[in-house]
Amino acid sequence: MTVDVLADLPLNDPGFYATDPWDLYRRMRDERPVYWCEAGGFWALTRHEDVLAVSKDPVTWCNGQGMTMRGGELEDVKDVPTLITRDPPDHTAMRALVNRSFTPGAVGRLEARIREITRQVLDETPAGEPIDFVEAVAAKLPVIVIAEMLGIPVEDRDTFVAWSNASIGVADPEYAQLAMVDMAAYFERVLADRRRQPQDDLLTDLVRAEDEHGDFFTHTDLLTMCFLLLAAGNETTRNLISHGVRALADHPDQMRELREGRDIRRGVEELMRWVSPVIHMARTTTVDIEIRGQSIRSGDQVVLLYGAANHDDRVFGPTADELDVTRDPNPHLGFGFGTHFCLGAALARLEAAVMLDELLDRFTGWRVVGPVQRLRSTMILGIKHLPVVLTA
Repeated sequence: MTVDVLADLPLNDPGFYATDPWDLYRRMRDERPVYWCEAGGFWALTRHEDVLAVSKDPVTWCNGQGMTMRGGELEDVKDVPTLITRDPPDHTAMRALVNRSFTPGAVGRLEARIREITRQVLDETPAGEPIDFVEAVAAKLPVIVIAEMLGIPVEDRDTFVAWSNASIGVADPEYAQLAMVDMAAYFERVLADRRRQPQDDLLTDLVRAEDEHGDFFTHTDLLTMCFLLLAAGNETTRNLISHGVRALADHPDQMRELREGRDIRRGVEELMRWVSPVIHMARTTTVDIEIRGQSIRSGDQVVLLYGAANHDDRVFGPTADELDVTRDPNPHLGFGFGTHFCLGAALARLEAAVMLDELLDRFTGWRVVGPVQRLRSTMILGIKHLPVVLTA
């Protein structure tokens, strides 16, 4: 009897992504590229062409009815209005309030400070003995950078990391018990301070935006923007760095190529493709439509599986499942595409590039020396703990 390995895949189960799903992704792309997940009640797209087409068309495929998969642990996020859960023109207007802080030019001016922070973090990191790379290195850089951009005390970074973990790890036993109830009160205090004493930081800009554009940017919007910037400014970069370090340890030839060629930015693009830290985003169909012969009704949800699209051999060729830090061109969708392209993409790219550059300068290599603990999540392909020895 033939077993249908694609029958009833639990795509809405956080445990599905805690182990590598790449073989199943390949089968889905080849055999059922438009996949109905019965447990969650949504369609899943795995081919690069389809994910790209949906991302380009926010009219046919809207965000306003939720950007997380139905039946998943973050389904209730649809009830919280954020930048990501808005459609144009509201999304366009709200994004413009913060976009200038995240343009490539604005981010480029932060490079010297990002390198300084990176060196400080690595100065505190011992070589030749086991460390938890996530806690000792990867989690520190992005949270310090976003804290400084927002204008909040860096000494609160451990609290920020905990809040960020809790926001995306509600299905993970280690993170689910972390309290987030104090986060709103914390930001309320800081925002009140900015109203009394404006500063040259992003929180002051947001307070001014509420005062000037309160008709569409309310106080609730202001708070949710703070939460979003905290989580988004941390999780993607942190896991790109963590998974990237693990991938290079598993592929010493690629570590050597990156060290000798020093095309760090191209290497970051390949690691972003290879890792795809954001597992999915969801869209809701606004009209009846057909994809690859499959009828999808208005109101149905479609989930974009970025990791599957980024390993599609129809786009990336026969080496799609291989790590190649010299890959060019590399049209990955790790930061999304179109209207909802990741606001912090330039920042994530720069932080990852600086971290890799400094690691390669300071250490002859590194190796994984224990079990890697993965995050249970349908949203973030995360590593909670990565035991590593850095070689001086």
